[in-house]
Amino acid sequence: MKKIALPVEGNILSPHFDHCQYFKIYNVENQLVINEELIKAPVHKLTLLPYWLADHNVTDVITDVIRHKTIEILNQYKINVFVGVRIKDPNELVKNYLEGTLETNGNLFDHK
Repeated sequence: MKKIALPVEGNILSPHFDHCQYFKIYNVENQLVINEELIKAPVHKLTLLPYWLADHNVTDVITDVIRHKTIEILNQYKINVFVGVRIKDPNELVKNYLEGTLETNGNLFDHK
């Protein structure tokens, strides 16, 4: 089973992974969404969010902007990260992901 997490604001993808208020998490079996849940994100802290997602058994993250260091930490938890997707309805993004048509651009954000 896959668990796909997307940072959300209202009914669309949040523009910033590290500062979202909620995550929409989709449980997927045999390429079909079997359920989804909206969960309040923990307080922002660079190392806490990846741990929190791993604790929720997330296998994949779909996001727009994310820090390179956050990707490294997520990967340490064996979470795949798809970066630089267009901001739109999370349901549509998950559908694109499952169909193999999700478009990404590698949009990273790093503080210097």
